[in-house]
Order: sequence, then C-alpha cells, then structure tokens
Amino acid sequence: MMIKNFGKPIALSISCLFLSIHPAFAVGSTAIADHHEMKLRLNEQVVSVNGQNQTLAAPPTLMNNVTMVPLRFVAESLGTTVKWDELTRTITLSTAKTKTAITLTIDSKDARINGVSTSLEQPATIINNTTMVPLRFISENMDQKVSFDSATLAITITSKAIQPVAVQTKRDKPTVDNLSIALPSAESNYVKIRDIISDSNNNVYMIDVNEKDYNYRYGILSYNQKEGDGRNIQKITFIDGKFNIQYKDSRGNMQRVPSNNITPKKLFYNSLNSKLYLIAQASETYVEEATVIYEVLPEVKMVTYNLDSSMNEENNFISFLDQEHFYYSNTFLGKLYDFQSPSETKEIGRLPDKQGNYVSVNMDENIYVLDKENKKISKINLDGTVSEVAKVHLGQITGAATRNGYFYISDAKKIYRVDVSGNLEEYVNIDNLTYNKGLFDPKTQTYEPPAVNYKIENGESIAYQVEGPSALNIGGNPLFTIDNAGKIIIYDSLNRILRRINVF
Repeated sequence: MMIKNFGKPIALSISCLFLSIHPAFAVGSTAIADHHEMKLRLNEQVVSVNGQNQTLAAPPTLMNNVTMVPLRFVAESLGTTVKWDELTRTITLSTAKTKTAITLTIDSKDARINGVSTSLEQPATIINNTTMVPLRFISENMDQKVSFDSATLAITITSKAIQPVAVQTKRDKPTVDNLSIALPSAESNYVKIRDIISDSNNNVYMIDVNEKDYNYRYGILSYNQKEGDGRNIQKITFIDGKFNIQYKDSRGNMQRVPSNNITPKKLFYNSLNSKLYLIAQASETYVEEATVIYEVLPEVKMVTYNLDSSMNEENNFISFLDQEHFYYSNTFLGKLYDFQSPSETKEIGRLPDKQGNYVSVNMDENIYVLDKENKKISKINLDGTVSEVAKVHLGQITGAATRNGYFYISDAKKIYRVDVSGNLEEYVNIDNLTYNKGLFDPKTQTYEPPAVNYKIENGESIAYQVEGPSALNIGGNPLFTIDNAGKIIIYDSLNRILRRINVF
C-alpha cells in the first residue's frame, strides 16, 4: 500500500487509550458504516462522531507537527480490532472490511502496513497511561479522508465515497489457456502437484512432489500470470535445510527433524501481510511426530508446531484474523487452535465433525468453514464455539477453493460458487469450454505454437506435441484456485500442465 506524503505543515495522527496495559488488549470491533463523519479539534476533548458528542480520555495533541489522539477513539470509530503485545510493546490495528493491518511499536518510528515497512514522523507513545497514535497515518491507511482547517484547528475525518464496482459478465462459453508445459521438468520418473493457491498479485503457488528412483524431493513452485514464462516455472525453494526444525516433545526433550523428513501438505496465503504459509508433517523414527506450520515467503521459518496426533494435514485449514494471528485445525481429532505467538497457542474449541476436509473464508469478520466430506458450512465464533449454518446440496464434492468470502466447489462436471449461507450457483460447466491451442504468453497476450510436453513410457521421458491439449477432467480430486479476477487456475494432472479458465 502506498503511503502518501502530503507535505502539509501539520500531519495528523491518532492515539489510543488503554484503560490499562494488558498483555493482549482488544477493542471489540464494529463494522465500519458505509458513511460516517468524525469532527475534532486540537486540544479539545469533546469530539463528534456521526453527530453524537463524546469525550476523549485525552485531547488531540500536536507532537512534532503530528496530531496524536487516543487509540480507543480510533479503534471504536473506525471499527478496528486492536491487539497489544506486551513483550514487544507493539500495537496491531486491523479490519476485515478494508483488509488492512497496521502495526505500530511504542516510541519507535518503524511501522508496517500489511507487512510492508514504512517510517512515521511521530511514533505512538504513552502519556499518562493513554496510548497516543498518529491520526492521519492510521485514518488514511484505513481508507478514510482527513482534512485540517489551520484557522480553526478543526479536523474532519470522513469515509471515502464508495466506488461502483464494475459488473463482470460471464462468457457464454469460457475459454481455456495453457499456461505451462509439463511441470516441473521431464527429468523425473514421477511428478505430482500436491496443492495450488493464488495470492493478490497474480502469483500462483504450487507444492511439487518430484520422485526419481524412489527418492522424493519436494519444492514450492510459482507462476506469475502477467510476467511468467510457461516454459520456466519458478522454483521458490526446495524443502531443504532451511526447513530443518527442532522442538520439544511432550516429555520436554529437544527433538531435531531434518528436511528430508518434512512432508509439505497444504499452502495458505495471508493477504493482510502478503505472506505464504505451509502446513507440513514432521516425522522421523523414534521422534514424536508433529504438525508444523512454516512461513515460506518472504523467508522460510517455522511459525509453530503441534504434537497432537494428526493425519491428513492437507484436510486442515488456517484462517487469518490479522497479520500474525490465526486459527488452525486438526481435523483428525476435530480440534481448533488459536495461534497468537509461539508462546500463545491454545486449543479453543472442537470442530463439528472429526476427520472432515475443510476450507475456510473470512466474511464480515467471522470465520466460516466448508466441510467437503460432510457437505455443510459452519460458523466459528471467536470464542471457539461452532454452529452449523447450512447444508451444501451437491451429490459429490471433488474439489474446493476459496476467494473473497466465497467457497468454490466442484463435482464431476461443474464448478460452483457458494456463499456462507449455502446458496449455490453454477460457475463453470466443464462441458461448455473453448480450448485455446498452444502456450499462452502473458507478455504478448498471444499463443505460441502447440507446446511440447512429456510423458513417461517404460521409465523414459517421451516428448510429444500438445494439441489442445485434451479436455479437462475434474472428476477425481482436482486442484484449482481462484484469482482476484475470478479466473480459475487449475492443475491438469492428465496433461501435467497449468491451465486457466477465463470465466469473464
């Protein structure tokens, strides 16, 4: 997110009041109104919010030409959730409505917006037990408009006008592009993509299972839809020494597991901090097995681990509440965990069904999960309680993905979009597609001659021309993801290529 520098003589900033400083301080979030107006004046404690007067714990104060106001005022007025980390003296303000997370550190000019570093003119600070934060910085990065009248010292904050969203029209007959040749290479005897996910910047990420002579090697691949070369899919990382871990088992003994005993299972992307995460299984002889969550991008590091018995980690979900705080599941035992920091991971609830197969979405600051096995949608409350919302009326669910508060599920012939209330609509019919021939070049928006692909015969890689290639099949366990434009990126396991269905 771009931070604007207006070059004005007075920069505004917001500060917050903590009634007391707790290890984890949170203001109960409320939805931001479609339109609201806040009026305040320097050095005056009475402010107006949507025409209603209220008194601040401390008046707006000018510090180094930056206006500071109490945190509670900002959090409640803008409908944000606030998290306080006592150890690092860090404040995180976040809201699902604008998908923005701002991190400030007391008395430090370093700040982060959705994980991107920036510098403050005036840091957050605590004055007489009231935490003061920069007003303009927080408001504008929460998509608010701030104006200042130097004659009257009046400050006005209003919500920006909502821009009309362009209505997308579905194609009568969606087209299919071939985005790659064989993945990831023709050198292995066996190649399989285990999972696929997309981020907010046209990148598609995949777990690559590459087996040669009965030796497995795992990696994370990426393809960029604007700049990518379908003949040269990028290898972000192998599951190598960077993934070596050590942890304490249930008896308190330190255990070490090398990367060759780490099996990657499922990828997750957090749009609030632009980070890629991985659930993996750590298993070695005489070592207590663990489910491990890694951060993969921007750097590889272990985030947390869990020693509860687990199987089929690929059926689990992670649901992000802000930049670093998330819930995750153990579907084998039907447990739900709350992760806030490596020292703050706890079981908070039970899933409605053990050994389900879950995907999750965040909608209106609530978490919803769809269970492919039991074909139902449940709501997970922040206290860990779970309530069923709706049944999914589909004979068989072969695959599932999520994007922007919707579930996308498939049966043998169609992909459907499902909202959190269980309303189901046809998204794509696999029997009604037009297949573009050749390899799509995103830079020129053209199609190269039919791509060369490879198949294995008698243990040897044989090159052959791809004509089409053959039609998609989603009847097994299809791996697909939905990008920001609503297009379906799918791994075609039969032809071993990455393809895109242009729905709009």
